[in-house]
Amino acid sequence: MTRVVVGIEDLPHSDTPLEWAATAADQRGAVLRLVHALGHPTLAADILYDDGVVTEAHRLLDQAAAQAHEVAPEVEVEVVLDRRRPAEALVDLSLDADLLVVGTHRLSASERVFSGSMAYQIAAGSAVPVVVVPGAAALDSVGVVVGVDGSRDSVAAVALAAAEADRIGEPLYVVHAWTEPAVYAPTDSVVTELTAAVRDEEAVVLGESVAGLAEQYPDLVVHPQLVHEQPATALLDAAAHARLLVVGSRGRHGLTRVLLGSVSHTVVLHAECPVMVARTRHVPVAHR
Repeated sequence: MTRVVVGIEDLPHSDTPLEWAATAADQRGAVLRLVHALGHPTLAADILYDDGVVTEAHRLLDQAAAQAHEVAPEVEVEVVLDRRRPAEALVDLSLDADLLVVGTHRLSASERVFSGSMAYQIAAGSAVPVVVVPGAAALDSVGVVVGVDGSRDSVAAVALAAAEADRIGEPLYVVHAWTEPAVYAPTDSVVTELTAAVRDEEAVVLGESVAGLAEQYPDLVVHPQLVHEQPATALLDAAAHARLLVVGSRGRHGLTRVLLGSVSHTVVLHAECPVMVARTRHVPVAHR
């Protein structure tokens, strides 16, 4: 059974990720699972307070379910109240899902000093693709943008982005950013020749990244873009008016899962549009 999981919070702008998730579930013919995490264990010392918290949480979930049905009347909705911290609960409850959706807010300068938002922690820890939806996301934006760099992670990102763009009838912009390596040369001609060689090599990487998309998605309009810029900057610029930005991630399981990579880290925290982080389930290989 296909399932989309979304975290429910009682915060300003929390309607946007809920509506995004409801729409995604409707497009996929999926069950929508609404999860609200209390963030504390049973409060045995204060039962009355605990009952009040639980009652309010159920009210929040019922309200969210009603709102989801307004967006997507045909979607089956599940509600889950969990006492664990949000990141732990959402990551765990998405293990049998196909997509996890969380909200976030744009960070202030002081907040950026730290590792980032709860949404970033969830995106880094999840084993399934995560969509981080900012509260101010524009619902009338156009196009799906995906970043590629020739790695296995970007292959997964292109696959997700192409499927999403085809599903919602949007053009796909495949962005490959590159910069020259640092070179100390006595003449400008050497540097110019090196730049041209690097650009040609990166153009091949971009071409390989979009190979096969036309055959798999005949109706999908694909725009390959080779950009001479730092990757995070190029992606943020390309996605300034996009409907969705898709990025790969580093690490599949275990301790390495907490590292998204600097580019994914930056765009998750700063993109103005929803960001989908491609995650690959780790399947153990049996030893013979």
